[in-house]
Amino acid sequence: MLMTVARFESRPQARQELLDLARELTVRSRAESGCLDYGCYQDIANGDLLLIVGYWADQEALERHYQSAHFRELVSQFVGLVLEALPVVSLYDVVEVDRL
Repeated sequence: MLMTVARFESRPQARQELLDLARELTVRSRAESGCLDYGCYQDIANGDLLLIVGYWADQEALERHYQSAHFRELVSQFVGLVLEALPVVSLYDVVEVDRL
């Protein structure tokens, strides 16, 4: 299982528009084959900071996500709404551990 974490900082005047796009991306991404979970999170202390976290069954599912029409369409609209055009994106291999 893979986890992606994308960090965005919206321009203050564009926060609501970016949140609306992120919500639409979340709904569409959750419907994709191989998507185990997908969510958008807004920082409590700084509402302009957003995290988008996705869990994917495997690399192929993640690649399909990146190539999907809705991903390309919606993310292309982020460019004018965020402080930096390229978000910080991290990819993790999820390591399962027993709970204590």
